[in-house]
Amino acid sequence: MLNKAKELFYIGDYKEALRLFDVGKVYYEAGLCSLLLGDEKKAKDYWKKEKSPDIATKWGLIVLDIIKLKVKEQPTFFQVRAFLEVYINLFIISNHLDWAENMISACNIFAKSNPETYKFIARVLFANEYYKLTHQFLAESKKMFFQDPEAHFIEAQAYYLEQEYKEAYKSIINALNSAPDYFPALEFKKEIEKKLNPQV
Repeated sequence: MLNKAKELFYIGDYKEALRLFDVGKVYYEAGLCSLLLGDEKKAKDYWKKEKSPDIATKWGLIVLDIIKLKVKEQPTFFQVRAFLEVYINLFIISNHLDWAENMISACNIFAKSNPETYKFIARVLFANEYYKLTHQFLAESKKMFFQDPEAHFIEAQAYYLEQEYKEAYKSIINALNSAPDYFPALEFKKEIEKKLNPQV
């Protein structure tokens, strides 16, 4: 039953997934389904049922405040790492864009716990094709961790999709300067070079 609930969740059938999670008394997942269905109160009720809430449930309760632009509890390093991208992405694909925006606007709060926050946000923005915003958050990320090859790699991908091939090349070179053996960057460099030198 729980495997079926997970399958339903991943295809976006939150209503039926919620029913099965509720029957199985899987309260964190039931609360998340409720939230994605737009019922904040029901989500909170599920998460408050946990007598010994785990890291995910505690995160969910923090999110309920953040989406209302309130901060009552600072998330932990691991909560931000494990859940921030997931929740922003879920809010975007379930059309809760105001909640996604509020989560993103709280980046400074999350960064107090985990300074990689800006890159995490950039990753999810890139995955959802918000390339201009991707560049903005990568700029902040690079201020803190310029030697992070992944930040430059994401930047190169965004520029590539925007057909800014010279900028993409600069970014991929920065990635390889930080990590010369970074295989995805090595392969992507070849793709960019094809665009820069189509006759070769």
